[in-house]
Amino acid sequence: MSEHDRDTAKQFSRQAEAYAASPSHARGEDLDMVLDLAAPGPVDLCLDLATGPGHTAFRVAARAGQVIGFDIATGMIEVARRRAAEVDQANLQFVVGDVHALPFAPETFDLVTCRIAPHHFRDVPGALREAARVLSPDGRLVIEDSLAPDDTAAAAFLEALETWRDATHVHSLSREEWWAACAAGGLRIVQDMVYRKRHDFDLWIRRTGLNTEQIAAIAGHILAAPAGLRDTLFEIEDGRITVLKDRKLIFRAEPASR
Repeated sequence: MSEHDRDTAKQFSRQAEAYAASPSHARGEDLDMVLDLAAPGPVDLCLDLATGPGHTAFRVAARAGQVIGFDIATGMIEVARRRAAEVDQANLQFVVGDVHALPFAPETFDLVTCRIAPHHFRDVPGALREAARVLSPDGRLVIEDSLAPDDTAAAAFLEALETWRDATHVHSLSREEWWAACAAGGLRIVQDMVYRKRHDFDLWIRRTGLNTEQIAAIAGHILAAPAGLRDTLFEIEDGRITVLKDRKLIFRAEPASR
């Protein structure tokens, strides 16, 4: 396991309860869109990558035959297993592991999902190759993740903020980068859409465990940015940052050989 992966596992293990309670992860129109695009069926064997506390996996399991939630963070898996036991979700299990080296046989799964996580992956094309390997020939992959702004200055500004806020952040891909990464991973995007998501700034900035001084420094940096750049990404009320305006790319891909 790489140093980045070890740091990611430790950080997200510490944050497991916060992510379990996070409104932007636990529910939302974008989660509904992921489920509609994935269209899990009653005999489908499904894999939810970077499952966290299992928000997507639980929703998929309500429609699918069997679901495996998979995550590098032991703390996340422990929370997900506890939640599954509380509701007696018999067709759902959780496994610890690395998305870059999946411990599953080729052509195992009818559906692979991954929601709001790949910007933490050290090798997105490599993870996509693994997802493609374990997909059945008729299978589908559905991903939602943060989308880099179209404006290069806004993209660079947000990327720097994300890394400052969370050292496990690697890169938010553009739409073009996603298409290229899927092609490199042996997949073909057949449908994609952009969803505009609003985040409560206080919840977003505090979720990674920053201290008061770090939060103040980031907020000050945002408030000092040029108005045109700042207002593209944030809403400000009475000198206080209230909302992060985020975009997510949601897409469905299939094996390129199909």
